[in-house]
Amino acid sequence: MNDPGDADLPPPLDAEFDFDDSGLAVTRAEVQRRAHAHGLTGERLGDFVMAVNECLVNVVAHAGGRGRVRLGVEGSSLFCEITDSGPGIPQRFLDDTGLPEPSQMGGRGIWLIRRLTDGAAFATGPAGTTVLMVMRLPRDAAPPARPGGPAVPTHHAPRAGGTP
Repeated sequence: MNDPGDADLPPPLDAEFDFDDSGLAVTRAEVQRRAHAHGLTGERLGDFVMAVNECLVNVVAHAGGRGRVRLGVEGSSLFCEITDSGPGIPQRFLDDTGLPEPSQMGGRGIWLIRRLTDGAAFATGPAGTTVLMVMRLPRDAAPPARPGGPAVPTHHAPRAGGTP
């Protein structure tokens, strides 16, 4: 029987941990291991890990050098949420969806994150930034069941450049 309160629960987490510049390789490897365990393989696994790495590197380079990773499954998608307490992303980088000019400083990490994932959302301001990256899991890979309740609906983060 479904508990009516299930809809208010956050998505089930697979992992939540802090990172800094000294642990980038370990953090990236842990995300890769867990994403693979949830069914991502090949190019899609590589794309997801590269997008997460771009975000991790941006946090270290531009947001005080440390952040927090939340990784889990919601519905039929794997999500990775990275949060920092830096000064926020300048709006011009979020507004520009085209490939930055070679002479432009910055913006390539956001461009890559948007193109390598099935969805990415950015919430940013002077108190920090949260980046949510989503990757659909293969149809034949059953996501882990939520203990005591049904699966939670998938995040609907916008995909750059149109619909998936």
